[in-house]
Amino acid sequence: MRNFLIIALIGLGMLTLAVVVRSGIFARKDPGRPINSTMRLALETNGKPTVSTEDAMLIAKEFVGKHTQPSGLMYVPRRSGEGPLAVVGQEIVVNYEGRFLNGEIFDSSYDSGSPFTFKVGVGQVIKGWDEAFLSMRRGDKRTIIVPYWLAYGLNGKGPKIPPRATLIFEVELLDIH
Repeated sequence: MRNFLIIALIGLGMLTLAVVVRSGIFARKDPGRPINSTMRLALETNGKPTVSTEDAMLIAKEFVGKHTQPSGLMYVPRRSGEGPLAVVGQEIVVNYEGRFLNGEIFDSSYDSGSPFTFKVGVGQVIKGWDEAFLSMRRGDKRTIIVPYWLAYGLNGKGPKIPPRATLIFEVELLDIH
């Protein structure tokens, strides 16, 4: 009797599963669309992220003559420096002012009263900064335009940096150690 009960329960479970699958009661409305938002974004942009149309128009208007790297990092040279380029792992000293495309300042080494020091190319700062400073010499001054995928990504950072924020930095490389 016990074996019969177990077989009956297994059969009932399989029958329920068959009815659910055939009826499509739990089927998604769009089975070809990924559930994950990051995967959807990657598919929408063919795997290459882009700034929004509104951001692109503001950048084109405000930063005429900008240079664009393959990664999407953009910069406008302001003053040329001299000497060797910074190398991965070297400690560099910089002054900066960070703002959003609307001009609102969110961070500045000038306000803190002292320059910012970090090791370049080792992930201590956002990817856009590592890339930008590795192509700079002592004394270089640039405006760098950092798209969200080289800054704080889809989620932003804390209350100051919103998701998918394009960031503008006025930077000056003061010293390389």
